[in-house]
Amino acid sequence: MDRKDFELELPESWPEDVRRVVEDGRDAAVAYHHERQRIDRLGSTDVRVRIGPPANAYRPAYDALVERIETLLRGHRLVGYHCTRLTPPEALQIRTDGLRALSPGLVQARLEAVVQAGLMTPAQYRFFVDSPMVQAHLANRHGHRTGKVWLCPNRSSLRYASAVYRLFRSWGGEVLYAGFGDDAAVTDVFGGLGQPAIVKCAVPLPVDDLYGCRTAELLSNAVRAQIAHPEPSPSFDWKVPRDLDPSEVIDVIAFEDPRFEELTGHLKWPVDYRLG
Repeated sequence: MDRKDFELELPESWPEDVRRVVEDGRDAAVAYHHERQRIDRLGSTDVRVRIGPPANAYRPAYDALVERIETLLRGHRLVGYHCTRLTPPEALQIRTDGLRALSPGLVQARLEAVVQAGLMTPAQYRFFVDSPMVQAHLANRHGHRTGKVWLCPNRSSLRYASAVYRLFRSWGGEVLYAGFGDDAAVTDVFGGLGQPAIVKCAVPLPVDDLYGCRTAELLSNAVRAQIAHPEPSPSFDWKVPRDLDPSEVIDVIAFEDPRFEELTGHLKWPVDYRLG
């Protein structure tokens, strides 16, 4: 089998056998979603339906379709985009060594590197290393971030300014800037480090997480023009529970690269979200 890199929102990029199966099964998928939504509407006014919803007669065909596509996707690579802010050495290191999952060691190493480069004072370094807020984030007290690489598998997500602008404005990611949004001293430090960047990755399927090969999301993308609000949502945050090898990093797209604007449309973002 020839390995193919594909994107959820670009059917033309899907493996050819997957495209054929999706087209052949489109009517079954649409029927399943229509019936699911009909049952949901009944449940909104009838508590008995909410407690014991009727079986979706189209569910077996839908499940069989998901299973067949999931088998076909194995070995192919799903493309995802990592929104971040990088110094030049960090961008080079990702190209050569890959993208590391979040960990206390990674955060400390990044902080030490910018101190050694004269981009952060030792006192600032000590403040962030000792910060109870940062330690709480690394201990997953406010959501599970550590041990994962976070990607956007929907390139359209990159154009939602409110969803991604903080990742581009503030170096270090949510684990460092979250909780300091009103502290100008902190935002000035992180806003002065590096430049916005997008790390384009391609991860082989299946991925060892709770969501298999993301086949259901692929089907939701296939029928989104025919079904309002298909479930699962065709847009989601993708958490890969391991480091990504250099071979899985397709490119590091710098802020000045025309492709950054093509992907984000940031020059037309509302003023409050603009990148500078």
